[in-house]
Amino acid sequence: MEKLTFENAVQTVKNAFEQCADFNSRNIIYCGGKKGVLFNIGSYTDRGYISDSIMLPIIRLKKIPQTSQDVFGVICSSELMTLTGTKDAIDKLLLGFAVLFLELEQGFEMFGCMVKRTGQRSVNEPDSEVVVRGPREGFIENSEDNLALLRKRLKTSGFKSIRLSVGEYTSTTIYICYLEELANSDTVNRIKSCIENIKIPSVLDSGYIEHYLKKSSPSLLPNVGNSEKPDVVAAKLLEGRVGIICEGSPTVLTAPYLFVEALQSAEDYLKTPYYATFMRVLRFLSVIIALYLPAFYLSTVEHHTSVLPYKLYKTVIELRQDVPFGVFGELMVILIIFELIREVGIRMPRAVGSAVGIVAGLILGDAAISAGLASAPVIMVASLTAVCTFIVPPFMNSMVLIRFINIFLARIFGFPGIVLSICFILSAICRKESFGVPYFMPISPIKPQSLNDTLTVLPKKALNHVKSSLYNKNEED
Repeated sequence: MEKLTFENAVQTVKNAFEQCADFNSRNIIYCGGKKGVLFNIGSYTDRGYISDSIMLPIIRLKKIPQTSQDVFGVICSSELMTLTGTKDAIDKLLLGFAVLFLELEQGFEMFGCMVKRTGQRSVNEPDSEVVVRGPREGFIENSEDNLALLRKRLKTSGFKSIRLSVGEYTSTTIYICYLEELANSDTVNRIKSCIENIKIPSVLDSGYIEHYLKKSSPSLLPNVGNSEKPDVVAAKLLEGRVGIICEGSPTVLTAPYLFVEALQSAEDYLKTPYYATFMRVLRFLSVIIALYLPAFYLSTVEHHTSVLPYKLYKTVIELRQDVPFGVFGELMVILIIFELIREVGIRMPRAVGSAVGIVAGLILGDAAISAGLASAPVIMVASLTAVCTFIVPPFMNSMVLIRFINIFLARIFGFPGIVLSICFILSAICRKESFGVPYFMPISPIKPQSLNDTLTVLPKKALNHVKSSLYNKNEED
């Protein structure tokens, strides 16, 4: 312990929180003259608990405590500890502890008692992952409660969690959780090392951590998964993945992340295999449409008109005869307008955002056709492209950027530009890794035992081989 007197230690803590309106200190006199001081930050501590479980037992003491153990027998708390110095006391105050300085028979001691207020947003269904059938619980902003939601589903001593603190000013609590028997220890250590080496002033959301988990240069494709549903994250942990919980964020990260995860949904295992497989194929086709439909339309109309039937080509030309732009300019303008409408729908208050988006889309689309600024085929292409973009949320932002690149390639090269884009994307996906796991697995490299849960869904086989989709510690043996 630091060589400080009682008065100096108390003054050091008070100086650290000078001009902090929510910092509280309370002087205590007990056992006929022994002094004590209790510190707490009133804005997020339980004052009733402090009065009843800490101050009252100390004031009622009739005998001066000889050691810290005597104090432990008096204070009623499930989380009580001795502190090693004033720096430790200041850190504990910032974490929601009450800090008690007491003069004992021999010198003085510092104690920390957890009194953080438990009031927070209740557990409810997340808006971003609404389901028709299945659990309705969603993560909240309290990391300990989020850890408990996972513990409720994974009732095994093999469910491990590592606690870290990140951020110079925020000291944000981060939990790394995994199943010891299924997760790859190298992956766990790599993630732990990445987070420990993060040196930034603040961490306010799990998205901050996600950026630092990407060792290579920024990629258009996500390298880390995320979810607001405990059942989804628990299923990922059962496949050997690692979960990352961030204090203050209702979104839990999972790693490694594979391409096929974007095509999967928690409800797939609650439906008939045939319908679930149909929906996954539909999601995959929606990715293709969202990426290449505008580029394909541009190529066929400007470069390869012979691909279209003559009547269809004639209809398209007739509908475009009053449009002052070329197909390239027309597509770019309409797609950018759709992105603006989408952004308005997201940023507006929820009560009016969706209504504004729908009304703006209908009015602007009809007005553009009536004014001769856009043709009906381009409006249809842009609308279908926008709808397909929303079907696979993990790739939504990436697809927007890749789509515009494809349009430029189609404008310059036609179909060869589209083929070039497909080859480049497939090459990038096949070479990409997520924490040592091939991004396109189990397709490349092919892993037959995991193909039961890719585009096809065979629930019995998929659920009976929970550790087959990732290279994990069990497979090393």
